[in-house]
Parts: sequence; C-alpha cells; structure tokens
Amino acid sequence: MSIGYLGQVQQQALRQTLSTQQIQYVKLLQMNSIELNAYLSEVHLENPLIDLEPPARAAEDSAPNPIDLARWLTARPAASADEDPADRNEEERPERALRPEQTGADLPDYLRGQFDLSLTRVDLRLLERLVGSLDAHGYLTISPEALAREFGVDVGLAREAIDYLRTLDPPGIGGYDLADSLCIQLSRRGVVDPVAFMIARDHLEDCALGHFQKAAKAVGCPVSQARACYELIRTLNPRPASAFGDETVAYILPDVTVDLVDGEPVCTYNRQYNASVSVNRAYLEMAQDDPQAKQYVSQKLSQALWVVKSIESRRITIERIVESILRRQRSFFVDPRGDLMPMRLRDIADDLSVHESTVSRAINEKYLQCRRGIFPLKNFFSGAASTGEGAVELGSRSVKDRIRELVAEEEPDRPLSDSAIASLLGEEGVALARRTVAKYREELGIPSSPARRH
Repeated sequence: MSIGYLGQVQQQALRQTLSTQQIQYVKLLQMNSIELNAYLSEVHLENPLIDLEPPARAAEDSAPNPIDLARWLTARPAASADEDPADRNEEERPERALRPEQTGADLPDYLRGQFDLSLTRVDLRLLERLVGSLDAHGYLTISPEALAREFGVDVGLAREAIDYLRTLDPPGIGGYDLADSLCIQLSRRGVVDPVAFMIARDHLEDCALGHFQKAAKAVGCPVSQARACYELIRTLNPRPASAFGDETVAYILPDVTVDLVDGEPVCTYNRQYNASVSVNRAYLEMAQDDPQAKQYVSQKLSQALWVVKSIESRRITIERIVESILRRQRSFFVDPRGDLMPMRLRDIADDLSVHESTVSRAINEKYLQCRRGIFPLKNFFSGAASTGEGAVELGSRSVKDRIRELVAEEEPDRPLSDSAIASLLGEEGVALARRTVAKYREELGIPSSPARRH
C-alpha cells in the first residue's frame, strides 16, 4: 500500500500577457475605416481633450466613386489576367447616377405615382390592397378570389385590378411567383413565341443545367430554339422589387491607393476617409491654476495621447504591409495583365518582423485601390499550386485562369470533366487533385461538364 504526499513544487514559466491598452490597440488595428471613425467619435464625446476633425469630403470629381458593397461582391473584378481595363463596357463601371427605382425609394409610393384611373374602372381600394400584398421580391401574395371576398366585389373586378398592377413598372411586378413574373416581362417585351412562355413556366431548371435537349423535347421545338428562348429569359429580372427597399447601402472606402510613379507602384494612405485626431491644448492651459481640474485633465491627457499614437501606429503598420505586398506582387500592379504570385501571411510577417496575427488583423476589411480596381487586401494572399520538379511555381489564380482557358477551348459536344482537366494540367507540370479542380471550377462559376454539354 503506497501513501501519497502533498507538497508544493515551484515551476518557472514564461507567459506573455497583454495590457488593457495593447488589447485595445489590437481591436483598433482590426477596425475598418467606418468602424474606426465611429470609435473615434465615441472617444471624442467622452474625452474633452480629444479634438476630432471629421473625414474630409472631397468634391465628387476628385474623390473615388463610392462602391456599393453588394454590387461589388457580385460583379466581376475590374480586370482579370486576360482583360484590359480599357476594354470594359461603360455599363460595367460603377454608376454615379442611379435610376429612380434604384435609389432605395419606397416601392408602394413608386407604384402609386403611376396610378392613372381616368382610363379604367379599377377600384383604387383594390389597388392599394394589392400594393400592400407584394413581398420583398415584388410577387403578389393574395389571390383574386381572396381579394374579391375581402372587398365584396366580383372576381372579375379583382382580376382587372391585378392586370392593371402588372402594367406598372418595374416590369414583372405583381406576378405570383418567378415563372409568372417572367411571363409578365415577356409579354411586356412583346414576345409572342409560345416556346419562351413554356420554358419560363416549366423548364427553367432543365435549361439552367444545360439540358436543352430535354426541354426542347418536352416543348416540341428544336434545341436551338429552346436555347435562344432561355438566353432571352436570362435577360429578365427574377426579382422585380430588388431595387427597392430600406436596406442600408454599404460602401467600400479604400484605405490605400496605389499609383505608378516612374513605372513603379507607390502606396498612399487615404487620410481623407479617416477622422483627424489631435490634443486640445486649450484645456491644458485652463487647468494650470486649478489642482482638481489638473488631475482630471492629466488622466484624460494620457488617453488622448494614446489614441493619437495608436492611430499613427495603425497607419504605419498598414502602409508597411501594403509596401511589402507591392514588392511581392509588383507584376500585378505594373502590368495590366499581370498575375498574382503565391503569398502567405507568414511572408509579410517575416518581411516586417511581426507576428502573423498582426498582419491578419491589419488586412481585415481593408481595401486597396489601383488602376485595376478596388480589392480587399486579403485578395493578394493565395497559396501555391503543387507543381512538378523544375516547373514554375504558380498561384491558385494562375491555375484558375488556365482552367478557364481549357474550358473555353473544349469541344461543345465533348466538355472536359474535372478529371480530364486535372490530367491536362498534370501534363503541363501542375499537379492538382480532381476535387481541387472542381473547387476552382465552382469558384469561377463554371458549370459541371454535363451542364456544359451542347
């Protein structure tokens, strides 16, 4: 039987702890421009020694266009590796002036402004009820029978009111579902081909998957006609009310701008988007003769000086990171068709002698503006594709471009499978697994081989 003894053992260990100010600086470094300005406004209200000058609002002709975040995320990049920025169509550029229905105006008021009951016997009460029965997509959620019962009128009058609503803009408003809305838009465009209406109602999914032969057989038309009708339908708006609503538009404020100076990329920190912070010296002078006020001012002065110093440290850190990115990704900024090279957080951290987490926080929700567009700083980091011995190291973006090229060159009736693409890349010295090819293909928005078969 063994007896255990309790005792004290001394151990020496190194532990790194962060002070309150260090923790606050880490949070400050991670903030984007909008969050930073909100934080400074809050600190300014609490500390009278902090002078805050709001971000400069430059004239529209000199400031970059504000970018709608939702549109920016869904639009294609400003320029890809196989596209010159000068070749872009004007309609693909961010719009400075929006149409009336795109300004966030209230949809019911927009519809009411089109009412003209002098040429129709439609009851205004029915129209008001219909306008209030539209969902977020612009689809109607009340049937003509229910509308007639609610107001004690004939079903025919209810249908007339619905038909009148469907003549208003935006086209497609008042449909019961996607298919109904698309058919309304086809009618508004003067389309009379019954095949287009049948595909819109019953065969959209088949056509979206590339099964045109199946859709054509079901409708009883040539495959070419089914494909042409589907291409027409794709130009319609599946959600007529999508341009209206109360959602706040999120804007991207580029933290840095990169310009070419004597052929070399140069980084400029965009101070105009951040509030300017300084110490109010008037309070210091007022508190000199009052001991109690002097003690209060001393406490607030310490905070004010820390805020000023931290804002400057944040700016310097972001600038150093971007300068390191410019050195490693020089080809992307100098050549309009230049590609991004493989680059990791660790590479930048080693360049600056900081921890990877510092780089990760500093690039969080930060954006860079250059002649090729506006990009998140995270966009410039990518892994390298596995290559064969003696092959040139390629970034994932280069591999994606090659996949796009291979798909564009394939035979329409014999599209390349993911395995076939992986084999072709292997012959070029780039070893990729089939699942990796599938992942890249999906990120490029390229359908699977069955969906691409013509």
